[in-house]
Amino acid sequence: MNLLRSQRSLSSNYQYNLALTLQETTLTKLHEFFKLGSDLGSNRPLLFLSAIAGFSLILTSAKPAAAAGIIGNGTAGSCTESALTAALVGGGTVSFNCGSSPVTIRVSSEKLIAANTLIDGQNLVTFDGGGKNRIFKTLGNGIQLTVRNSTIANGFTTDEGGGIYNGYRGKLAVINCKFTNNVSTRGGEFDGGGAIYTQSESTVFVDKSTFTGNKAGNGGAINNLLSNLTVTNSTFSGNQSTVSGSGGGGGAIYYDGGNGDSGKIVLRNNTFTNNTAVFQGGAVFSQLYKNNTSAIENSTFSGNKVTGTGNQGFGAAIFNSGGASTVLLTVSNSTFTGNMASNQGGAVSNANSARLNIINSTFSGNRAESGDGKGGLGGAIMRTNGKITITNSTIADNYAGFQGGGIVGDGNVTLKNTIIANNRANNGGNNWNIKHNCFSAMTNGGNNLQFPANNSNDPNDPACTSGITTADPLLGALTNNGGATQTRALLTGSPAINKGNNNTCPTIDQRGVTRPQGGTCDIGAFEVK
Repeated sequence: MNLLRSQRSLSSNYQYNLALTLQETTLTKLHEFFKLGSDLGSNRPLLFLSAIAGFSLILTSAKPAAAAGIIGNGTAGSCTESALTAALVGGGTVSFNCGSSPVTIRVSSEKLIAANTLIDGQNLVTFDGGGKNRIFKTLGNGIQLTVRNSTIANGFTTDEGGGIYNGYRGKLAVINCKFTNNVSTRGGEFDGGGAIYTQSESTVFVDKSTFTGNKAGNGGAINNLLSNLTVTNSTFSGNQSTVSGSGGGGGAIYYDGGNGDSGKIVLRNNTFTNNTAVFQGGAVFSQLYKNNTSAIENSTFSGNKVTGTGNQGFGAAIFNSGGASTVLLTVSNSTFTGNMASNQGGAVSNANSARLNIINSTFSGNRAESGDGKGGLGGAIMRTNGKITITNSTIADNYAGFQGGGIVGDGNVTLKNTIIANNRANNGGNNWNIKHNCFSAMTNGGNNLQFPANNSNDPNDPACTSGITTADPLLGALTNNGGATQTRALLTGSPAINKGNNNTCPTIDQRGVTRPQGGTCDIGAFEVK
């Protein structure tokens, strides 16, 4: 897979540098600096100043062409497609004066971006492809396109990227935008990107945007090929991956490698709801290579599904795969609830050589269940290959149609300060009454808690780890207990309180509460104050 993708990238040895600088609008306080990749061919870094918390976007690389100016004379009728086409020639900054009411510009032919361009719709302009045409396409080779405060709707292509196609080595920034009902129908093994498609060796930054009802083979909303991708503070709802053969999925986001050997993917402070795929990754499909890393942080996954039958239906929220044991996906401070896989991994599935670290996260009410109710492995988490480490997480009340209501794993899965409780397995409709919480014994990293106990009289029902403590953790319902994501509180008298290991507990809990609160940290994702 990597070889095929590399051939399409034209040159996998060339990399670009992107520095993302987040700064207050006063421009006096540095908020965040995030460097992706390295620049082997240019000494001019591209700085994006995001719109987060009122920040402005600044492009500090080579200046774009002279400003294209303002489209319109104050009336809706003056904001036409022909005016847009003319304004985009030569690049620069394009804004709109269409009056105070929302206006829709019908795009009857895709708009080619051949020079550095910033398009600002002032939260009033919708670019509508009418279900027949892609909206924007950059010509690649370093072209920078920034789209902000705009709606991109009903884009359509038989190629890739129904809304925006970001060309080879492109730099794309999308800020405070809405992508609705954009479609790509290209049916290749790796093709897709209903809203956004990114060609290789590129950099993409998305902030404060919503993606609703977009559809494609791979990556119903976003398809990212061998490029660095950062998505923050955004919402993905009702997007769909339609591919049913081998290769991918990703109802919301599909990424196939970062930019270069050390490429990075960051998804932070996002919400994924009711996205679907047939094959893998109802919300997110993650494929990494060599020293690629990915981080999914402070995010919520709810109601996502993988629906395929037979050798399909893996990872209702996230499917993680890796071409080498050096790749790493870290999931932290996130909540998975109500996700449903028709085969394996009601929330997360890990495959091939990939490493997966799960920290301070809550898995509650996820299901792995076939249509007849008798199949399904790993109600919350499924390991088919690779190594998984789970630290200070809460895995409770998940369900599997066959076995491993909580986790399917083995010695390649290590648990630290983690609660596994009240998960249930249907055992294929048989009355075996085994493997409810865990499918087999995993590695004990210390200070874990299981409830109820396994059946010690049945050798087919091992404890989740050797030496694990068995006790009811006394969990509250999944609710807003503070922080960015919902959690399950430890109720008064919980045996998980002050029973963790300070040497392996993170310094904060899932909500951001400092650990420890009582001298010794608590087991699970929630720290009692």
